[in-house]
Amino acid sequence: MAVTPTQVADGVHVGPLFPRNMFNTVILEGSSGDVVVDAGPPWSGRRLARFLQGRDVIEHVVTHAHGDHVGSSAWLCNHTGASLAMSEIEADDFEHGSINYHANRLGKYLVAPMGRKRRTVDRRLKEGDTVAGFQVLAQPGHSPGLLAFWRESDRTLIVGDGPINLSADPTSPRWLHLPRKLHHDPTEAVASRWRMTDLEPDLIVSTHGYPVRGLDRWVEGIRTVAH
Repeated sequence: MAVTPTQVADGVHVGPLFPRNMFNTVILEGSSGDVVVDAGPPWSGRRLARFLQGRDVIEHVVTHAHGDHVGSSAWLCNHTGASLAMSEIEADDFEHGSINYHANRLGKYLVAPMGRKRRTVDRRLKEGDTVAGFQVLAQPGHSPGLLAFWRESDRTLIVGDGPINLSADPTSPRWLHLPRKLHHDPTEAVASRWRMTDLEPDLIVSTHGYPVRGLDRWVEGIRTVAH
């Protein structure tokens, strides 16, 4: 059976990229067209094409310029005609520099090369900007310019960095432990996650793993995966 995106909130759809939900794209329905958050690794094109068939995609937004999030970004923009938006902190590096923001060799030699295909960044995002009705928030640490997206009306938070839930049940998460040096700055990454809890989100949607329902459960994940 073909894999299809799942609607998790009003106008918010999560599309699992291979393998399963380890990598996700998030489709946000907007009044003037759809916005796609993250494009996953470079092998995601075929599935993205199926997810986006019949949709009017006007913008592709990147949470951060790690190779497993931007590996198919150039392809997605070329395929749909969408403009590209990402953090003003990481835009120059994505266009013509190094996106090796990881602190260890795993990131340098495995993850960063996934983002070898580049293109011009059309919109450089900063905290306070808006994307399809979501407010842009700065969440540095995992990468220098990591962004999150917040919709206060239903307390939905979209993040590109964990903690990563492996359970399809959003009320009973299981947490994936990863090397702390996959972060650019592990200490700042944790501090940024805790700052996000001040928003008291009810639904946390990540482009890694499955969504999490309930602030207490997400706080549990931040404590359990303490990096």
